[in-house]
Amino acid sequence: MSLPLEAAPSDAPEELDPDAWFGGLGDDFLGRVPAALLRAGMVDGWRLRWGGRELEVQVDEDFPFAAARVYLVGYERGQAQPHIERNGKLCLGSNGVPGNRVRTIQTALAEAFQLLADNDTREHDDDFREDFGLYWLNWADRSDLRVEILPGPEGARKSILGRAALAGKRVLVFPGKNDATRICTNLTGSASKWLKETPVISIDPLPAPDRYPETADELWALVEARSQSGTDLLKRLMANAPKEAFVVLAGKAPSGREHYAATYLRRPLDHSGKPLKRKTMRRGTEKSEDSTRSLFGRFKLQRIATQRLDSSASRLPDGVQRQVAAARIIVVGCGALGSGVAKMLAKTGVEHLRLIDPELMGWENIRRHELGGGAVGHGKAMALAHSIRSDLPMISFVEGYAMTFAAFARQHPGLLKQADLVVSCTGNWTADASVEFALAQPGHKASAIYGWMEAHALASHAVLIGNTGPRLADGFDENGAFRLPVVAGGKAPPPECGGATTTFGAIELSHAQALVARLAMDAMREHETAPAWHTRIADTDAFEEAEAAVTSGWAAARGQPGNTGGLFIAEWPFP
Repeated sequence: MSLPLEAAPSDAPEELDPDAWFGGLGDDFLGRVPAALLRAGMVDGWRLRWGGRELEVQVDEDFPFAAARVYLVGYERGQAQPHIERNGKLCLGSNGVPGNRVRTIQTALAEAFQLLADNDTREHDDDFREDFGLYWLNWADRSDLRVEILPGPEGARKSILGRAALAGKRVLVFPGKNDATRICTNLTGSASKWLKETPVISIDPLPAPDRYPETADELWALVEARSQSGTDLLKRLMANAPKEAFVVLAGKAPSGREHYAATYLRRPLDHSGKPLKRKTMRRGTEKSEDSTRSLFGRFKLQRIATQRLDSSASRLPDGVQRQVAAARIIVVGCGALGSGVAKMLAKTGVEHLRLIDPELMGWENIRRHELGGGAVGHGKAMALAHSIRSDLPMISFVEGYAMTFAAFARQHPGLLKQADLVVSCTGNWTADASVEFALAQPGHKASAIYGWMEAHALASHAVLIGNTGPRLADGFDENGAFRLPVVAGGKAPPPECGGATTTFGAIELSHAQALVARLAMDAMREHETAPAWHTRIADTDAFEEAEAAVTSGWAAARGQPGNTGGLFIAEWPFP
């Protein structure tokens, strides 16, 4: 059968009405979808026959500025097809033709017919394993509970006995107690008191939806057939016939992508709605050929939506996290600049951070700082460390120190010697000098990055200095004045600032944060070597608004910046 799917001419004087277009299909048009049978969020729909199937086209209130949805009527898991959701909705990528109802419907149907034709030839069958996690999510039995798993060092290749922690309607599964303690503490402030042994069983191959287990007995059979010794973990789980338990299946797609799928097991309920007693569960199983399997088979099973706790790593540039995870970094100064740099480094994959700042958070800071009003009155370093741990609970180590860097160097000399990189964002010449002095002592291997901003954040600098060669002090006079500033003039600081700072906002600050964090990442990945000097200069409009100009010394030495400002890179050129 062929349907008239060619789009109507875009210059047609009047758009064809969808009812009229569907009516033109003759016997293949099966009528409008009754209002009571419309899917959630849909406001109109039509039925048609194609290739021996019954389809529905449904639209929401945004139509024709939203795509039309196509559903396969009577869709069941036993006849599961790739790229079709549990409710029969076909996963289509087209957005239609905004503003044109018929052409939007035609576009959706053309793509739907192609998908169904491809499925008839089994062209997409590998998708069941490639996107196994999404299909499992589609066919999950419960939406009120989800399992979030942190894979072990060997990932889906090896079966392990993990530990599960209950956190409300979330069940967090970890490869061991140490990970459970660290991450639960980062998330909630305390270790979980509820840890259950939870098998994470490697299976190969991953099953298609029609082979997903419906019962505990089917789960046992799947594990027995597709894993190596996975049933040993199930036997251990049954040793005490728990009231409830979780079993996680793990496997790899053809591309090597790892997937995890959780099941929830519970004892059946008695006539009063309570779980059966252990004695009742075991009754009669001892007479069976495999008493443990018989006991396991009596549990009720539900498939549970499953996510990876570490899935954010997949959004990072390829290989970046692996390169920087082992680096030990100290951030000195957790103010407006340093707080943003620390958070950027943590989000980019740095796993080991020590944060140093003696000051408390004040209300005057909250519009330019990564911390908000909730941290006012608390130490910046400690509060920032807590914020990072809470936002990124998988991070290995973040600790704050409410002290100056000089005090840290005296009190923790061993920690300083372990550091690979020190990032100083104090904007204070004396503090930066203390960093340089400490790192020049024998036994220290760390390079240092010094970041600071000039007036109104019109220029920001990041300087990478190694533990040999040029020093930061070369670029400053004995009073701490920079020898080659960019900014001249500018509006006076407001009286409320006491002359200690100039006005700038979070947008201007973000350029400086990114400049320093990027140089730190480049240094760790050996994309930049010391000595290196990176400068970011604002555009002409920003200079004019601040009533400032570029210094003649900068223009003579480095050239006059263009109207859009930009990035200037050089070695640290001072004698």
